[in-house]
Amino acid sequence: MKSLCILFFWIFLFIPFNHAFSQSIHQSELELHNSKGNATSEFYDTLPATKKPLEEKVLCNLNKKVYGWHPYWIGSAHQNYQWDLLSHLSFFSYEVNYLNGNAVSTHGWSTSAAVNAALATGSTKVTLCVTLFANHTSFLTNATAKQSLITNLITLISTRGAHGVNIDFEGLPTSQSANFANFMVDLANQFHTAIPGSEVSTVLYSVDWSSVFNFQIMEPEVDNYIIMGYDYYYSGSSTAGPNDPLYQFGTSYNYTLSRSITDYVEAGCPKNKLILGLPNYGREWSTATLAIPSSTTATGVSRTYSYIRNNSTGFYSNANHSYDNDSQTDQYLFMNAGTPKQCYIAKENAFSERLQHVLNSGIAGIGIWALGYDDGYTELWDAINAKMTDCYVDSCSGTIHDFGGATKNYYNNEDYTWTISPPNATSLDVNFSLFDVELNYDYLYIYDGNSIASPQIAGSPFTGTTSPGAFTTSSGAVTFRFTSDLSTTRPGFLASYTCNQDDVAPSTSISTIGNWQTTDFNVNYTDSDNSAVQQAFSLITDFDGTQRTGNRTLGYLFEDFSSSLTNQWTTGLGTWGINAGKLNQTTTTETNSASYSIINQTNSTEYVYHWKGTIGGTGTNRRAGMHFFCSDPILPNRGDSYLVYWRTDTDKCQIYRSTSDNLVLQTNDDVVVNPNSEYDFKISYNPSNGTVKAFLNNVLVSTWIDPSPITTGNSISFRSGEC
Repeated sequence: MKSLCILFFWIFLFIPFNHAFSQSIHQSELELHNSKGNATSEFYDTLPATKKPLEEKVLCNLNKKVYGWHPYWIGSAHQNYQWDLLSHLSFFSYEVNYLNGNAVSTHGWSTSAAVNAALATGSTKVTLCVTLFANHTSFLTNATAKQSLITNLITLISTRGAHGVNIDFEGLPTSQSANFANFMVDLANQFHTAIPGSEVSTVLYSVDWSSVFNFQIMEPEVDNYIIMGYDYYYSGSSTAGPNDPLYQFGTSYNYTLSRSITDYVEAGCPKNKLILGLPNYGREWSTATLAIPSSTTATGVSRTYSYIRNNSTGFYSNANHSYDNDSQTDQYLFMNAGTPKQCYIAKENAFSERLQHVLNSGIAGIGIWALGYDDGYTELWDAINAKMTDCYVDSCSGTIHDFGGATKNYYNNEDYTWTISPPNATSLDVNFSLFDVELNYDYLYIYDGNSIASPQIAGSPFTGTTSPGAFTTSSGAVTFRFTSDLSTTRPGFLASYTCNQDDVAPSTSISTIGNWQTTDFNVNYTDSDNSAVQQAFSLITDFDGTQRTGNRTLGYLFEDFSSSLTNQWTTGLGTWGINAGKLNQTTTTETNSASYSIINQTNSTEYVYHWKGTIGGTGTNRRAGMHFFCSDPILPNRGDSYLVYWRTDTDKCQIYRSTSDNLVLQTNDDVVVNPNSEYDFKISYNPSNGTVKAFLNNVLVSTWIDPSPITTGNSISFRSGEC
């Protein structure tokens, strides 16, 4: 049995850099901008955005929370926010008067253009951040003040049509841990009753030095907990270092983003409510030398992402840049007027690594301090789009390591499960180059598949220095689970992986008895592939001496446009004709052309619709596609139907559903569709489960699952607009 001896040293030097007593950037920047005279002004959204507003784009659908704070002083930078990638906007802030709970200032909450824009999206939730940085005991022991604050907040949120509040009380003393937790419970319960569906959250410190957050009391009433994952090395640090180290930087101070997640989960914070706040800024110090690490010689200053990207000083150049692989942080080292300077920030790749850790740890999402600090630059939004949405896919090759990073020890009390499943992978080759965990107390479980329900590979679980070595999975996915106990850590593990993909096209052979048949006969299809055939479709046709066609009553349609258009097709709006074996619609001013064919479609099988086509003309909104499973091809939107549209001027593939001739957009995915270029178009539809898939040149570009599938249709219909 393993025993643990705990020694308590009441020496403040064991709190690195006296961090427990520092101001956060939330407090310091609020006080800075209040001191500039903005505290009472109602015109906070008048500062211009750094760049012209970006075109809002819908690439993918968020499947993680992205919680951004909008400081009142940021001006009109909200014009550059990508709302489709922002699940929550929190307006900063309502400053609490600790004596009575009323507002010292709400900083223009009631008129903020950023709040208006967020509410107008219909998808981004809006909360009001509530700040108190001192006199917590006086407030938390005053029942009247607490109730006044709750009442005020409910009124402000209700009146604004917003969605909740975010509590930012910093510097809480240990003596007020229970009082704060009970206040959060009371606040959440009253909000949930007064405003059904509302959300109440609180910030968590990067390190909870005094154990002030009591999750046993706050759960399950509080909706979200947001780690302020920055200022690990802060403005007053005696040593320069990363503002938000993902893994350990240096050799002694090992508080990191990874550890903060582990510590809060161990303290009782549910993973599905835990959000990792990340900074869109870094820190710059004057230092004794340019060597890393170096002691600081002056108070550090914050540098926003846009400040560094603009590089108006010339100091943030490639020549001055380096990258710390341990902490996953960008570094700039330079001389300024004879003074050594060091600046640390997480730029695009480092930011993406932090998002990947959020995925691997299984927590709820990320926060951003602060929105607008990347004003006019899209790289951080692009990373969110790639990692925090349903567009995310695992890479076909990469590295696997414990949550201490590739070069440092893991942490105590870890318990994480994550899966690697690259698209189209048939198997994965995995090779461990390091394995060293505490024998018989810490374990790595490896599952041959996409969950812990899959079979474990031989030898799993692994402990001590018995390495998994090299192995190949039997499927295209592998799942890892790592657990560590409450003491003693080791270097952990490091491995690389490469996926094997099926890129060999299947082949089909057809055998018959070989003679001309005049009655029913059997045909044998033989499908072969190096891996497996996922879907197979057949098209049966007949040649009558003039034209080859399919039996449309049985759901088969074949058309090579070698004969009269009216033979199988009925035309509506537009000018339709056949030219050199191709169907042409030539009226470029028509917005809803129609050419339809009667064909029986039922729920007894899956269908594929396949054609080649070109979208041309001189319009500025050119689009073309097909309706299928139509109930009435004469109506503008073909009654009950599905429509897949390709748009060449905006490079989109869209899936629509029409119900009672009311067309509703379901997907809006990016894909390159060049004008006057021939493409291979395919649509598949499974009426038994409602899955619609759209392919361009045999690449899946959009998919949607209808929860209430259309199960019968009497026609299909080509449709084009302005092309």
